[in-house]
Amino acid sequence: MTAPSDVSLARRRGLLVRLTVAPAVLATVVGLLWWHDRSGSSAPTDVVLLLLGAGAAWETATMLGAAGRGPARSTAVLFSAALAGLGLLAPDDPGLRASARSLLLALAVLVAFAGHFRAVRDGDLDRLLATLFPVVYVGYLLGLLREVGDGPAGARCILFVVVASKASDIGGWVVGKAIGRHKMLPSVSPGKTWEGTAGGLAFSIGAALLVLQLTGPLPGLAERPAEAAALGLLLGVASILAGLTQSALKRRCGVKDSSTLLPEMGGLLDMVDSLLLAAPAALLWSLLR
Repeated sequence: MTAPSDVSLARRRGLLVRLTVAPAVLATVVGLLWWHDRSGSSAPTDVVLLLLGAGAAWETATMLGAAGRGPARSTAVLFSAALAGLGLLAPDDPGLRASARSLLLALAVLVAFAGHFRAVRDGDLDRLLATLFPVVYVGYLLGLLREVGDGPAGARCILFVVVASKASDIGGWVVGKAIGRHKMLPSVSPGKTWEGTAGGLAFSIGAALLVLQLTGPLPGLAERPAEAAALGLLLGVASILAGLTQSALKRRCGVKDSSTLLPEMGGLLDMVDSLLLAAPAALLWSLLR
């Protein structure tokens, strides 16, 4: 049995890591988007999205493999990276990116099936679906973040989505640790509480208002405080749902974290999971606004 002092020490170490690693990652993202905004070149942002797509897809495929699904990892990683990094192909042409995205999905299906033009073997269906799942779950959804980032204010729009969505994660963790008592969905995510959820939403709204104050109006996304608050709430909800979906996936794969890349915080998928639903939510908002 673990001694109480060891548990307390582990908790303090985890808190210290989170309070140092998370701000460092956020500062890197802010710096990258600042360069994107000042230089007018989206290439660094697109390269990072490509790398995140590849890494998170690799982790997802690895989790599925550990659960016995046996995906073709190279196919999953290649197409996820291509979908997430489509801005490198057409930095200023959303129409071309949309067409390329559809063609890449069709090609991914064809390539995934290419190894199955033979007699049926046990586990074929699991392997086929496990190969395509990371492509859609990671590559396609993460790539939609780039669609929020067109135009002169594109980098600032991406910053808005990233900060507001990650604020939900931070707020949920901080408030949940401090006063969380009532479990939200213990069968899916034992650590999530209703108090933490409320805190996460409040943090998202506050972060959205702060970003708008710092960046000024963001055409096509949020130009007034009321719009920023409403979008912040939407992104907070999307982030919470994204966290629950990832928790459900990890439980079904029998793992706690997507990988051990980031000490005490998990892997790349654990870091970007909130964006997987926040990005399409922001895109839908911009289309309907």
